[in-house]
Amino acid sequence: MNITRMKWLAAVIPAICIGLFEFARHEYLHVISMSWGNVLVAVLTGLLFILFSHGIFTLMENLYSKLQQEKQETAILQERTRIARELHDSIAQSLFFMNVKVLEIEAAWKNSKDPCPAITDLREAIKLTDTELRQHIYTLQTVTPPDDNIELVSAIQTQLDQHETQTGAITALAATFDSAISFSSFQQKKLLHIFQELLFNIRKHAEATRVSVNLQEKNERFSMTITDDGKGFAPADLQQKKASFGYKILEQDILSIGADLKIASAPGSGTTVIVTLKTGEREILS
Repeated sequence: MNITRMKWLAAVIPAICIGLFEFARHEYLHVISMSWGNVLVAVLTGLLFILFSHGIFTLMENLYSKLQQEKQETAILQERTRIARELHDSIAQSLFFMNVKVLEIEAAWKNSKDPCPAITDLREAIKLTDTELRQHIYTLQTVTPPDDNIELVSAIQTQLDQHETQTGAITALAATFDSAISFSSFQQKKLLHIFQELLFNIRKHAEATRVSVNLQEKNERFSMTITDDGKGFAPADLQQKKASFGYKILEQDILSIGADLKIASAPGSGTTVIVTLKTGEREILS
């Protein structure tokens, strides 16, 4: 039963039932006094209200369950689409680069030249491709539904520990909160996904040896600051990065929770990314 039909039934059937009861009371049930008749009408109205309320809330629960399921499926599909696009771009580029290096090694061998530089480049390309594949596999394994309970600080620490193990970079996490904040599971999922995307970009592009994360809540404003000591980039290159598929997914996550994103970088000076969110708006956003 759809909402429109339930709405009309909720408006019409109680009125008909009460009207029929009043007609029957006046025509056939003369033994019932006016006061007792009013009591019976109130009881009948209450029973009808309970029955229709139960039906309406059951319908709403079913619709909410379907909505949450669709949200979960959409989130997983978007994540897998992002990973598929990243895999296509990175693997295709890596295979092309490795093929070029194989041709260089073959040419050097035929011309009695030193193939060691090309072999070194090929080895580095294979190592980088292996690292990216492992990261994508891990990301696919950790795609979580939006309703899963996530403890943001511990989840970020887990990601940093894995990054440190796989890359050798030194990581640090600091968390300072004025009061206990309770983001919705949707917000925590999005914040974690934002962090994963930013950490993956550090791993892929920055060549950083240190990564620090600072989580802070003050004056009803939450901030997540991620700083690395990598090679950085020129401010003019930021517009080109914004056109990438990964940045568009990141921007969608930022907008979905009403957050702000700031990026500061310079060649040779690392990169700092700050994500801010008003905690006072969490109930509305959730």
